[in-house]
Amino acid sequence: MMRVVAASLVFLGLAAQPAMAEPRARDDILAGASILAAQEPLDACGGRKLLDKIVPDGPFLEACKFHDACYRSGALDQGRCDADFLSDMQAACDAEYPVRRVGASNAACRVAAATYYKAVNSRFGALLYPGGQTDGQLSGVTQRITGHGGTPHLEACSEVTNTANRKLRYYLTLHDARGQWIATAPALKSAALQPGETRRLCVGTAVSLFRSAENIGGAYAVTLKADDPASINPFGDLVSLDRMDCDTATGACQRVAP
Repeated sequence: MMRVVAASLVFLGLAAQPAMAEPRARDDILAGASILAAQEPLDACGGRKLLDKIVPDGPFLEACKFHDACYRSGALDQGRCDADFLSDMQAACDAEYPVRRVGASNAACRVAAATYYKAVNSRFGALLYPGGQTDGQLSGVTQRITGHGGTPHLEACSEVTNTANRKLRYYLTLHDARGQWIATAPALKSAALQPGETRRLCVGTAVSLFRSAENIGGAYAVTLKADDPASINPFGDLVSLDRMDCDTATGACQRVAP
């Protein structure tokens, strides 16, 4: 039974880890100095009072201290602060629970590290990041007509780049020539992008029973919207960030005020 538990923990420890890129950004001399200067005595994983019991420090105290100071300093964007946080926690797991001696404990520690990372690399973390911006940009808009032989549908695709300093969730919307909404993509879940990350999103008339390439009109608009972390509104808290107006016949687009 213990072997099964150990194997499960090892699997979870590996599967739960977000993809890690390059060495820690805070190892840069200037960034590191700014972060150290921003540290405060009460920095910890849970913060103060009740939260300190709900979110225990464990082996992650030093990692949490640096993460708090990283946010406060503004020396790095939220994504880099969070990536360094995960790297520091994984190093703490390896130091506290060497894999060769206590592999199951190491895996469990890494699962905890991934949980802490996901807690901050989120809408909650974006809200806490001081001076957080809400921004984004469209580029490389292309269109194609699908459904040949049946109802023709128009699909517009664009590169979406997070140009803000914190993680944001994005949507692409399609409106016809009269400004009427047709579709939003992604349909079920937003596109969560780290600062500087780019992803291609597509939106089209195929999701509508009543709209097609034939009745969209001579022009359409593709608008980039983001979920504002500072606003929790059940009736919608999307902010329009960028917009392209496109000609249906040629696919040529130009940027206009959203």
